[in-house]
Amino acid sequence: MTRSYDQSCPAARALDVVGGRWSLLIVRELLLGPRRYTDLVAGLPGIGPNVLAERLRALRDAGVLTQTKLPPPAASAVYELTALGAAMRPVLDELTRWGLRLPTAPRPGDSFRLSWVLGCLRASFRPELAGGVRETYEIRVDGDTFHLRVDDGVLDIRNGSAADPVCTITTDLGSFLAIGARLVDVEEAVARGLARFEGELSAAARVIAILGAHPEATGGRHGIVGAVGATFRPDRALGLRETYEFVVGDLVFHARVDDGTVEMDLGPAPDAVTTLVTDLGTLLQLGAGSLPLEDALSARMIEVGGDPEAALRMADAFGVVRADRPATENLSWRT
Repeated sequence: MTRSYDQSCPAARALDVVGGRWSLLIVRELLLGPRRYTDLVAGLPGIGPNVLAERLRALRDAGVLTQTKLPPPAASAVYELTALGAAMRPVLDELTRWGLRLPTAPRPGDSFRLSWVLGCLRASFRPELAGGVRETYEIRVDGDTFHLRVDDGVLDIRNGSAADPVCTITTDLGSFLAIGARLVDVEEAVARGLARFEGELSAAARVIAILGAHPEATGGRHGIVGAVGATFRPDRALGLRETYEFVVGDLVFHARVDDGTVEMDLGPAPDAVTTLVTDLGTLLQLGAGSLPLEDALSARMIEVGGDPEAALRMADAFGVVRADRPATENLSWRT
């Protein structure tokens, strides 16, 4: 049974409709296009089938979404937002912008979906840079595909391939975050083997500028700090309680690990047990798995200070060392 605040206030009435647990996240998923019931289950890990069915029914009754059937050959029943539901887009965008200011720390059991990063892209959209631009861009990240359509200052992001993209970028999550934050350009990413590119290079530069991140407002979490944080593996950090420092060019940041959680922050750490010094391209290649840690060490592409064993634990926790063997079996440490 749906509960009400019983207040004659527009904000309270709105919360009567979308204030329940999972309701706004259902809207978040549908902002990327029509979704089947199974798509929603996959995009909302942790929701029970009875709860999802009840929330869908309540949102449909409130006129936020509708259930339709796709034409053949798909012929699948899908849920999609009505005009009323789609009007929630700026609310979700602003909520995302606000959420980016909060401290973020992956916890054991936390899920991740690329679609959740897409909300950050929409929230960082700069319409003043997109006037007169009418183009579609396709992005493929770790096997997932989505596309962006810019139409004279208006942005639409959807799941799936585009029929007529002016450019296509294929990359991994860490490189995608770094490219989007303009910490590495597409040409350099391609040259280093971090991304593949098809189409007009000038179009890629335009979309990156249009979706330009705001690191000054988010503590760097849009940029390389976020890219490193995205590689954190909570299951490999259980029982660890130590701080690691990263020096990447002129950027200094640190990761404070506490029993399977991590807090990323800018600046040096006085209590760091180890420090990794390298350049941006090398760090991205390590995170992408295209450069083995032992090769980077032997070529003196990185420098490590502090406790060597702690450095191995750091490499394991952030996905640089393969997870199928203990860290100490992956390389012979050199300083």
